[in-house]
Amino acid sequence: MGLDSAVFLLFLGCVAGVHAAAPARGRVLVLLGASLVFYAAASVKYLALMLCLGGLNYAAVQGLGRISGERRRTLAFAGAVAANLAALILFKYLAGYVGEILAWCGWRTPEGAALRLAVPLGLSYFTFQMLACVTDVYRQAWKPPGNFIHFLLFALFFPQISSGPIPRAERLWPQLAEGGCPTAEDRLAGLRLLAYGFFKKFVVANRLSEYVAVVFGTPPDLGTLPVLWGIGFNALYLYADFSGYVDIAIGSARFLGIRLDPNFSRPFTSKSVTELWRRWHMTLSFWLRDYLYLPLLIRIRDLERAGVVLALIITFGICGIWHGWTWNFFLFGLSQGLAMSVEFLTKSWRSRWLKNAPPGAVAAAGNIYTLGFFALTEVLFRATDLQQAHAVYSRLLHLRLSGLFGSVDQDRAYYVALDFLCVGLWAAVAFLFRRAVGCTTPWFVLLCVLLIVFLGRLGSGHFIYAAF
Repeated sequence: MGLDSAVFLLFLGCVAGVHAAAPARGRVLVLLGASLVFYAAASVKYLALMLCLGGLNYAAVQGLGRISGERRRTLAFAGAVAANLAALILFKYLAGYVGEILAWCGWRTPEGAALRLAVPLGLSYFTFQMLACVTDVYRQAWKPPGNFIHFLLFALFFPQISSGPIPRAERLWPQLAEGGCPTAEDRLAGLRLLAYGFFKKFVVANRLSEYVAVVFGTPPDLGTLPVLWGIGFNALYLYADFSGYVDIAIGSARFLGIRLDPNFSRPFTSKSVTELWRRWHMTLSFWLRDYLYLPLLIRIRDLERAGVVLALIITFGICGIWHGWTWNFFLFGLSQGLAMSVEFLTKSWRSRWLKNAPPGAVAAAGNIYTLGFFALTEVLFRATDLQQAHAVYSRLLHLRLSGLFGSVDQDRAYYVALDFLCVGLWAAVAFLFRRAVGCTTPWFVLLCVLLIVFLGRLGSGHFIYAAF
């Protein structure tokens, strides 16, 4: 049951109706029941796994809240972290090597049997969420109430389980414990977010994906300009697709009276790569900062500036590997860490050198540099392997004006024009979304529906980040 499906909208409507009719004390059970049904629709067998992991983490946070000795607390904390990471590594990184691992251990498998584990829905985000919760309790930054039902709902809340946002327990748990009590404004805000998210997915992301697929399909006769468009469209496609999912997730929760943390804050207005990562996938960026970068920096603080650089590179190298165990993702993460390291090392020099420059020109140059760097490195994110990424980069050097689209001129010109139209409409709809209020919500929703009907491309695959 993908969040971009009509089935999900029907499911959400049914949940909202039952939730509204339920007594205050029963709303928690309605939300938990809906979350269990949502997850079971993806996989019943992995629902059992997630329930077991939820029980393990509940035992860990309750134990950490009661254990007094520091050594015993550290051992309990390390055990919980190890269990969560073991499940993530097994299903996400070793799933394709089960047969080889069993053979290495001396276990015989039936001849011709294909042993491969599927990745449970939302396991990566669930793991980050649990690690943050366990760590906060270990640090005594937050004390969880002793209610397993509330914890299970926090762990499996259906709008955000598949691809985030990654919630913090101290902000989401109290809301879920109350069961949600949506106001009229919550309902209207939820509808606006749902409409905007579906618009971004079907009208922008799915449209742009067609041209991006052509460029990354390595046709040999494309020149610099169409490849540049493909690289730019790829960055916009990723943003529209992922932020579209986030809008639907946040809107679904808001419709039920629950407020999830924002995940994007106009990242393409950033003036540096460092700023962009404060605005892009914010819940992941803040998770990396609080639970990986800062603890690592504290341990190597004696290295001073070199320690900051090392911590940045390690953090974003791990961020890249989290997306997938490939050189592409590792180099993508490494490039982000290196860019932020250069920005950190040159910050004081740039401040002195640019202090007399016009602020507007400095901001514009910073924005152009940031967008260019991010779009170029997103090639590593989109390409299936380094060979495909190299093919895209190398075609940037094919400078020519003739044969703009090579062998696909007539077939693609109309669709490229349509892509530019959809991007322009995105800017207009975004402007309206930021200014929409309750009284204009029906008109905004109607506008998004009409654009989806006439320009949308339906049935074009799931959200990108569902794979992570």
